[in-house]
Formats: sequence, C-alpha cells, structure tokens
Amino acid sequence: MADEELFKMLPIRFDDITADDIVRLVTDKTSERKTIEYKQALNIGNTDDKAEFLADISSFANASGGDIVFGISEERDASRKPTGIPGSIVPLVLDNPATVCGSIENLIRDGIQPRIPVAYVKHFDIPGEGSVIVVRVGKSWIAPHMVSYANRTRFFSRNSSTGKVQLDVQQIGAAFALQRGLGERLRSWKTDRISKAVAGEGPVLLTGASFLFHFISVAALTDDGPALPRLFEPGRWRDAHSHISFNAAQNRYNADGFLSVWTTGLSQGQFYVQVFRDGSLEYGDSYALSSKGGGVIASVSFEDKLKSIFKAALSLLSQLEVADPIFVSLTLIGVKGMTLSMSPDVSEPFDRDVIVCPDIQIQNLDEGFPYPSTLLPIVDSVWQAAGHGRSPFTALTRKTF
Repeated sequence: MADEELFKMLPIRFDDITADDIVRLVTDKTSERKTIEYKQALNIGNTDDKAEFLADISSFANASGGDIVFGISEERDASRKPTGIPGSIVPLVLDNPATVCGSIENLIRDGIQPRIPVAYVKHFDIPGEGSVIVVRVGKSWIAPHMVSYANRTRFFSRNSSTGKVQLDVQQIGAAFALQRGLGERLRSWKTDRISKAVAGEGPVLLTGASFLFHFISVAALTDDGPALPRLFEPGRWRDAHSHISFNAAQNRYNADGFLSVWTTGLSQGQFYVQVFRDGSLEYGDSYALSSKGGGVIASVSFEDKLKSIFKAALSLLSQLEVADPIFVSLTLIGVKGMTLSMSPDVSEPFDRDVIVCPDIQIQNLDEGFPYPSTLLPIVDSVWQAAGHGRSPFTALTRKTF
C-alpha cells in the first residue's frame, strides 16, 4: 500500500474518489480507526453542533489527518453501543449540496486557529441511495490547531482507541514544542545533504560548480520513525524525466531509496535525482553552472533549467502521492568568484563557495503550475547573492515564471 494510506481512507487522491469507493467502505466493512470516522448525520445547525464539528476537524489536523464520512451509520453491539463498523448508507437530506459544502468550508476556515492548511469537502450522490459528504483533513505541519468558535477555545487530537480526545496543558505544550522544532529538523536535513555533497559523499560525485535542488515533505520531517522500504515505478515518471534528462537514465535502488543518474559526456556533465523513501527529492547537477565556461554562468539557461526541474519535481511528487506541504530549497556549491551572464555584461562575483537560498513552501500540490510565489523568490535570491535585487530576465514575465 502507498504511504498515504496511513492517513487516507483510500489509496487514491481526494479528487479521484468515486461513489463506488464510498459504497465499498460499507460492503467491505472498513472499520473506523484513527484516520477515518463515520457520521450518520451532518449537524452544523446550532452553536453547539458547530463547535463539536470543529472539534472533530481539528482533532484530525492535530493527529495524522484523515477522513470523516457523513451519511453512513455504524453497526451496534448487543448493548446498542456503536462498533465503528459501517452499517449502511443513510443519505443526508440536502436542499443544495454545493451550498452545504461551501458552508462547511467557511466554518472550517473561520472556526479554527491557525487556519488548517489542507481541508477538502466533497459531495457524492450514491446511486439508489442519496447524498454523502466526505471531509478530508491533512496532517498539519503548523499544529496544534485550536477551536476558536463562539468563545470556545479547546485543543483536540485523536488516538486509535477512543478517537477524538481533548488535549491537556502538558500535551498542548508538547505540540507547540514539536511545531517549533520543525525548522531545526529542516536545517539539519539540509545540512546533512549539503555536507555530503561538498565532501564528495553524495549519491553521485559532483565536481566543480554544482547545485542541489531539494523538495522535502513536511510529513517526513514530523515523522519520528524511519521511512519503510517502498517499491518505485520509474515507468510512471516519464513526464517528470522528460524535463530533466539529456539521455537515458541509469536507474537503481540505493540505501536512501531510488536513484536516477544522467551523464552528458563531458567531464563535469553529471546530474541525478535521488528519490528518498519518504518521497522527498534531491536533484544534483554539476553541468548547468559550468556550461558557459570561463567562470560565467549562463543565467537564462540556468533559470530555464530551474523552471524545468521545478515543474518535473512537482509532477513526480504528485505521482509518488507525497503529502503536502513541501519545502523547496536551492543550494549552490563551489561558486565563489563565478558570475551570472547579463549580456553583454556580467554580474558581481559570488563572494562565497556555498550559497543556501531561502526555504519556500508549497502548500498544495494540486494548486497547479507555475507557483510564482515559490520559485521566483529562490531565483531572485541567487541574483541578490550576485549583487542585484532580482532577476533581470523575469521582470516583464514574472506572472508566467
């Protein structure tokens, strides 16, 4: 099963869920657990009901994420207690499903602080039955989230045995401490990868001026356990490969996950994609920064290369079903004294050997390409390191960058 099955009700993307998948939950008797819950009714009419609904939503965001299915009853045991096993579809009575879904989205947006990064709502018309609504909440990287509705301020999470639980003061403090530690985990992850590349201990030896482009899943940073081995299907990555390869790749498994390597036939012409077990990506390149020669970087080609890699990486992350959000980071290595071409002139030389660009976040992989607020600041930071405020080549086309 895919890694995301750990917090999804189905091993498919939310937009791909069909009415048949909902029916299958009932026929297969898929039991409730930490990441899935069934509700026979959708109650968001009065203040108490709305507060209870928000408590359920926030509990998923503060735990592992998951799905709530409204319109499915639970089987009862001999003492009439719910068992967590789906009994049947009990369709919701909705005058206007689109309006109801919109109301749910507004309630989630306005009633929980800070705002939950990933929350989807979808209506399904089950043939022969009626309306069911599914709310999917992603595991949040900015947890803990607090219900802040009608003067009610509470924190909730979930466990496998009892479902939703209210957090006590100690648990709330621990949740905030974990959130504050996320930045340190990211810096540590990057430092390790950059150090290996500089020392020549990366998956591929990069000689001369080179760069690393990282795409790091926040879920990987917040998971304390080691990533389990997983199988990869490079045949599905064709669209991603077409943007970053010159010729056929050499593919193999390695200690970190899966590695694809390309060579250009030149002494410094190697680049690679390391796919980590948790889905994070590292693109390393020792060709693009030295392709012009004479210590001058072909800046237009370099920016185009970054755009191409960026688009390919987002495609690959989506195909790997990596949980968003994603941290994106660019690091230049061995560039001290090099300049960026500005025909007919050149930029100021870089004043250091290693340049680490700011970390940027992609909130939602379904947002589409391009991400002008994501890649462009990274490119501008490279130009600032070369003495300019921003890239001179994107000033007129920044909306399409």
